[in-house]
Amino acid sequence: MRHAVMLSLLILLFLIAAPSAADTPASHNQAGNITVQLAGFENDQGTVKLCLCRSENEYTGDMKAFCTASAALRNKKAEWVFERMPYGTYSIKVFHDENGNSQLDTNVLGKPTERYGFSNNAQGRFGPPPFSRATFSLNSPQLTVAIEVH
Repeated sequence: MRHAVMLSLLILLFLIAAPSAADTPASHNQAGNITVQLAGFENDQGTVKLCLCRSENEYTGDMKAFCTASAALRNKKAEWVFERMPYGTYSIKVFHDENGNSQLDTNVLGKPTERYGFSNNAQGRFGPPPFSRATFSLNSPQLTVAIEVH
């Protein structure tokens, strides 16, 4: 009898502690690939630096980016696949690192001297576009994002 009571209490505790299906988001444990197709480069020198961000703090550089990568250029184009990314909202920043210093080079006025771009081909007026204009949703197994650098 004592074991039956103990077993019943353990089962009850498990049922109370376990999340219900309603508590689990639909995207829980779902992931997909984000293929980034890049065009608009003037040459094949150096590499393309990509930065995948999930929040405004990552996007602005206040926090480390969710994921970064470098891609080779071929025929003035590049492509990179971010694999197994959790479903959610993202933005992408890219720049052409022609001289290999891992920085977006600028002139004395702060204007970039290397090509750059953002997801949604978003553009800013005096600096990068706001995070909200560069965001997109990953909610399927495959997503392609095309970015034209300028």
